[in-house]
Amino acid sequence: MLDTTIKSNSLQYGRMPGVIAREGKILFRTVVREGDACSLLLFEKGASVPKKTVPMKRVGNTRVFYAELSEKEAKYRSYLYEDAWGTFTDNYATELNGREKFGVHGTTTAVIPKSSVVSEKMAGEGCPAFSSLIFYKLHVRGFTKSASSGVTHKGTFAGLTEKIPYLKELGINAVLLMPVYEFEECIQPVPDYGMLPQKTMEEYEKRYGSEFIEAQKQYAKETTEHFCAEKVNYWGYTRDNYYFAPKASYAAKPAHAREELQEMVDALHQAGISVFFEFFFGEDTTQLLILDCLRYWTENFYADGFRLIGSHLPMKLILEDPYLSGVRFLITEQEGVLSDGDFAHRRVALYNEEFRNIARRFVKGDENMTGSFVGALCSDFPNAARMNFIADQNGFSLYDLYAYDRKHNEENGEENRDGENYNYSWNCGAEGETNKKKILQQRSRLRKNALCCTLLSRSVPLLFAGDEFGHSKKGNNNAYCQDNEVSWLNWRLNKEKREQLEFVKKLIAFRKAHEAHNGGRLVRTEDYKGYGLPEVSYHGVSLWKPDFAPYSRCVSVLFHGNYFEDETKEDIFLIFNMHWEEHSFALPQSNEDAQWQIMLDTSGQAKLQPEEDLRAYAVTANPSLEKMICQVMARSVVVLVRKLPQ
Repeated sequence: MLDTTIKSNSLQYGRMPGVIAREGKILFRTVVREGDACSLLLFEKGASVPKKTVPMKRVGNTRVFYAELSEKEAKYRSYLYEDAWGTFTDNYATELNGREKFGVHGTTTAVIPKSSVVSEKMAGEGCPAFSSLIFYKLHVRGFTKSASSGVTHKGTFAGLTEKIPYLKELGINAVLLMPVYEFEECIQPVPDYGMLPQKTMEEYEKRYGSEFIEAQKQYAKETTEHFCAEKVNYWGYTRDNYYFAPKASYAAKPAHAREELQEMVDALHQAGISVFFEFFFGEDTTQLLILDCLRYWTENFYADGFRLIGSHLPMKLILEDPYLSGVRFLITEQEGVLSDGDFAHRRVALYNEEFRNIARRFVKGDENMTGSFVGALCSDFPNAARMNFIADQNGFSLYDLYAYDRKHNEENGEENRDGENYNYSWNCGAEGETNKKKILQQRSRLRKNALCCTLLSRSVPLLFAGDEFGHSKKGNNNAYCQDNEVSWLNWRLNKEKREQLEFVKKLIAFRKAHEAHNGGRLVRTEDYKGYGLPEVSYHGVSLWKPDFAPYSRCVSVLFHGNYFEDETKEDIFLIFNMHWEEHSFALPQSNEDAQWQIMLDTSGQAKLQPEEDLRAYAVTANPSLEKMICQVMARSVVVLVRKLPQ
């Protein structure tokens, strides 16, 4: 609690660290790292030497210090704090100087805010349930930075706003933005810890721990040439962050990054697209800061949700926080998080890396994957939704997944030792680019198969930007430092890429048309309502005989439409033939009013025809009706539907 020397009207500013300007007063509040003194350093615009130093007052016997100035007294542009450790930038700052250009930093100081009125607009207003969302993950800079993007403000929040019609046409209704807060993208050379002054070493050890320092010493020995000052952390997953400040270099007008980000979010919301922000919290991030950060972005930037990355997330506190009650969360780990299943299922989705690995291996044709794939396709955690994806920024792009057997990260400057070694990829017979028609056709089919696995699963699907039309990172599976054409989307589409884009649009439209099938609850492999068919059933080339043996690479899945409350009232039959040979799949029996129709086919060559060998059927409800099979080409997916009687 602030002591009695602060006027009562200051208490309305709240108790969070940072700077608040209101009613002619400016309140500075910070937490020192050590010591019993702290000073406020005020700078004129563009200066590196403080113009004025203001001693700050201590709140009781705490590490919290404050200073309250009139707007006339705080006429300067920016500020820093100084404690026993030296000067430091306010990690609650909402705007920074010196970071207007990506990858080029001057002296970083926090900007003194002007008086403002907090917006009463809040997040979560009308955001659909998780099961209705189709996510599109993107990097704000890389999404439109290329000249081929065709936008006016390339690589910015405004540039993303210009691309909203494209997202709408694609069918996306939720975006997940990689870090858009201020992070330290300029990677400095690895320090030689053995040459640092003793006092500095003691400060490093106190802050990071002796084990961390020893690991850094060893790492420096092994990577002398690997890091240079020209390198950038393009993604934004770093330890040094200013979580309350939108990234100025992502704004067309860096001095107005806050307003530009708010306008972008508002435009996305008006287009019916929910906005989720990604935050990386290091081990030394306090739980209080995490809560303050999420509240701030919910109130000021209208976040519909967040993807939280970190090993020490206070998820129980976050889910119980009344200020975050309308917000949804994407997390990587389930452990210790979900106690109230129904409550959590509406608000939490698990970022499902397991699905990625299973689906990749299944599409590639690995042994012993059919059973695992069916489980990943149809199941859900009882206490949370799952977010399924087959590619994101970490690893091969979808295009490269079927163009490269090996990672090619040489340009990262780490002798190709960085990045994941096990990608479950397949180059289809040639490493990298090729003109061989047969290989190109094979790759195209595998990409469509992978997209079907993701967008036909019963959990929340996610596409990574560019995968819908085949963006390639040239075999780089760890492009964290590639702020160039490797990471920037190339919007010039050839015939093959346009054809894949149209396929994705059709696939998303199909998913939306059968929204009740998408998830939100567990499905049961039994006829618990007496409709004559289970809610979901698994089959092989023969009905009612799924083959989960190690050698099997074929499976089909029937969702019975009577169990799903939507207007379509259709059965959906999914056929996955990941074998290198074509197969005939028996179809569930139809009648004259409900014939099977092929809706999607990744090969374009599937055929429906009468079944001549009735021995393929284990169950025959009405022998007088014609039996049909679907001839499915090698390594392809077919989706069939049939209308049910109303």
